[in-house]
Amino acid sequence: MADTLLIDLFKQLGSIAVQLAKQEINLLVAVDEEVQKLQGKLGMIKAMLDDAEERHAVKRRTEKLWLEQLQNQYYVMDDILDTWNTARIRAEIEKEEGKPADTNAPAVVKKKVCSFVPSPSCCFNLPLRHDVGHMIRKLNEKLDMVFKDKATYGIDFNRQPDVVERPTTTSFVDVSQIIGRDIYRDDLLKNLLCVGSQEETNSYRVISLVGLGGIGKTTLAQLAYNHPDVQAHFQKRMWICVSDPFDQCNVAKAIIKEVDPDHGPLNDTNLQTLLCKIQDLIKDKKYFLVLDDVWTEDSKKWEPFKVALKNVHGSRILVTTRKQRAAEVMGSVLTINLELLSNEDCWSIFSKEAFSNKEQPKYLEDLGRKLAIKCKGLPLAAKLLGSLMQINKSREQWNKILDSNLWEVEDIENIEKSILAPLLLSYYELTPTMRRCFSFCSVFAKDYFFHKDELVLHWMAQGYVESKTNMEMEDIAEAYFEKLAMLSFFQDFERDEDGDGKIIGCKMHDIVHDFAQLMTKTETFETNGDKEIDCQSAHHLHLKISKEMQCLESIYRAKNLRTLYLLSREKDYEFEMLLSHSFHHFKCLRTLIFGLSN
Repeated sequence: MADTLLIDLFKQLGSIAVQLAKQEINLLVAVDEEVQKLQGKLGMIKAMLDDAEERHAVKRRTEKLWLEQLQNQYYVMDDILDTWNTARIRAEIEKEEGKPADTNAPAVVKKKVCSFVPSPSCCFNLPLRHDVGHMIRKLNEKLDMVFKDKATYGIDFNRQPDVVERPTTTSFVDVSQIIGRDIYRDDLLKNLLCVGSQEETNSYRVISLVGLGGIGKTTLAQLAYNHPDVQAHFQKRMWICVSDPFDQCNVAKAIIKEVDPDHGPLNDTNLQTLLCKIQDLIKDKKYFLVLDDVWTEDSKKWEPFKVALKNVHGSRILVTTRKQRAAEVMGSVLTINLELLSNEDCWSIFSKEAFSNKEQPKYLEDLGRKLAIKCKGLPLAAKLLGSLMQINKSREQWNKILDSNLWEVEDIENIEKSILAPLLLSYYELTPTMRRCFSFCSVFAKDYFFHKDELVLHWMAQGYVESKTNMEMEDIAEAYFEKLAMLSFFQDFERDEDGDGKIIGCKMHDIVHDFAQLMTKTETFETNGDKEIDCQSAHHLHLKISKEMQCLESIYRAKNLRTLYLLSREKDYEFEMLLSHSFHHFKCLRTLIFGLSN
């Protein structure tokens, strides 16, 4: 009786084992077909994401969460196909070189399996075929759940995006002359040059320009910095972009480099040594120092500079900041609060951009003035919206944008409401591919100088550039760049003076950078590495390495990382370790950027 039961048990186990074996064999055989299906699904889901993105600003949280889930599965699909295609290419190369395509499986095993499986093609990298087969099966299960949720929660994206005609010609307009700031300009120059008063008894005065982002603080500072009277009045002029956080050593090094451009590498990280160098360099010199985009409210950060910057009477420090408290911390004796522009001034900026300095069509003036009012006094908003309207030619299109519900968007975090709406409108004028190219710029820090050719290579590495017949990928990506520049997403252009005057690099306004970060807040992360962060869903990571790093394990959990930007003050152990482990932990990495902050 017991023998019979054992025999039946072994038969059942054998049957189960055979079934499992058949399932695994079928999985191996069907991988090629499943990969082809996956390729089709990838294109379909990409189209769905592009169509649905038109509703990214809608307030329904369920739609946003569902789109994030679908986006994550899209990345998984793309990574699986990347793994498969890479292995295919490797197998072809090894075949040409006379090497076996799969060095992991013994020859005897491969021979037996190949004799059992009908198609010889499935002998290609058996372990990989097994892994990819299971990944596709798991992916399909997750996709089924995602689309089940879509039906359950009544999520529907039927609204078609508007088709926007691209202009036949492209023109790049640099920062135009200041409009509506004559009083501020004259007041600032008077205080910088001490017109109508005697030199102060103290060695320098701090003047602050305060106002919200996009109001024109930096532009006004640039005007003063380059004014002929200012150039003649001061022996040394220094322009430092401070931004956030206020790094004392970096600020000190930047000042040294501005005073002495020929100074050698600054490897010293001792603040006291750097400040002594500053003292020596500015000794007996009347200087003008601009500290642009100051955020810190910590007086201790600025305190060491006060002594180092003391010298002859008449020097000036000009601070631009969004925070009144920051101006006080810097010791400002005069604070100039920039007010919003009048509607008429906004109209002047808007019309100059919208009509490219040509005569204004009368049939659009009334709508244009209403759009200018929507800019709510921000010069940057007027410039961006004016650039956008270059593309639109009819009253119907202008009315459509004027009535857009994007003006009412509330979920904007730290970005001023009055600047977000024009940015959103400009953003949705881009093709889905260009939107991804723009959003990728959030990987880099504020005030980063983008070299156009390098940025083009980054876009290509990420797979953002769509191929076209008879066109080089670089030329297509450069056209993306030109469109972004035309819509004022970039500024402070540097041109090739020895060549044809083409743009070779640029920067991005900090508000525009904030906006790019908002568009990618679930995919792009930035950290100093001093505390644990949940970056498991990250696809792009900007990591500033320090000796106090405590979160390497959490960073290594970002298995789907596509971009890793490593920045370190010095080439230390943590930097070299993370760099050496990058390829082991981040199998999906497409772009690795590393360097020293100096």
